[in-house]
Amino acid sequence: MLSFEYLPAILTGLTVAVLHASLPTHWLPFVLASRTQKWSYKKTFSILMIAGLGHVITTTLLGALVVWFGVKISQSAEKTFIFIAATAVFVFGAYNIIQHFRGHKHSHCDHTNPHHHDYKKTANDGWAVLSLLSLLTFSPCESFLPVYVSAWPLGWVGFGVLSVVLGVGTLLAMTIFMTLVYFGSAKIKLHWLENNEKLIIGIMLLLLSLMVYVVEILMPHSHTIS
Repeated sequence: MLSFEYLPAILTGLTVAVLHASLPTHWLPFVLASRTQKWSYKKTFSILMIAGLGHVITTTLLGALVVWFGVKISQSAEKTFIFIAATAVFVFGAYNIIQHFRGHKHSHCDHTNPHHHDYKKTANDGWAVLSLLSLLTFSPCESFLPVYVSAWPLGWVGFGVLSVVLGVGTLLAMTIFMTLVYFGSAKIKLHWLENNEKLIIGIMLLLLSLMVYVVEILMPHSHTIS
């Protein structure tokens, strides 16, 4: 059973994953392509899952580098680098909040002009699929990397737990929103979410950094990095 020290990172990771995957860039292009290419729901869902897995895998690979670096250096100076990790997460959270109030309301994992995808009816089916896969696979979500940074004290077990959280949260949110819009059963208004993504993620990261600092530094306990 996972101990309490995993809980802050799990809750923050799940929030960030679901929040980010709920943005239209992660599911709307699939609905638009399905309409122009006349795909069935099953085919649209399959392509969405493959693209979503690619998105999760690339983010996880970057996260593995972050955790590997953290585990290596933590073996020699654990508390010092736990403090550095907590500070890095705090700074990234503060940066997101500042960006929000400076007018940069949302980032879609570095997607450019993500709301308009012109899939012509005459477009080749293969190119449509390839473009959708590339859209997410080659744009890992930078918003989740600070959550991986917080896993430094938890070692590879923490990394594994957070990777599962990332995958479940991302794929579940993408599937739910794509399905609702595909079948036209909901008129989803996500302007507030899009405009406040950085603010919400920033606040969550600030809280996570404080939890890491309190649990790992201020509350003495025996801890072994796996």
